[in-house]
Amino acid sequence: MEEQQERIKQLLQLIKENPTLEILPMVNSECVQSDDFRYWGAEWGEAKIDEYYVNDERIYYKSSDYDDLVDEEDQETQEAAEHIVDNFEWVKAIVVHIETK
Repeated sequence: MEEQQERIKQLLQLIKENPTLEILPMVNSECVQSDDFRYWGAEWGEAKIDEYYVNDERIYYKSSDYDDLVDEEDQETQEAAEHIVDNFEWVKAIVVHIETK
């Protein structure tokens, strides 16, 4: 319970410091245990400021997926690949992870 309270406190502080940012809840797939129900129990995970990019396949986070995206670009130089990835439509947001209970 104490850990959850600390996570909520962290989230509220991020919201207070960044009131114009979108809040993006990201639900761990393990939270959904059956298709027979409309709601599933979960708990607050980490909240942080990050940037995300959405393509047809998935959501990428700049903090963790940037290097992989650069590596996927078939360019002559690292700098050219970074330039392409830097120009993706990154959205700055408060990302809140929702984890299994």
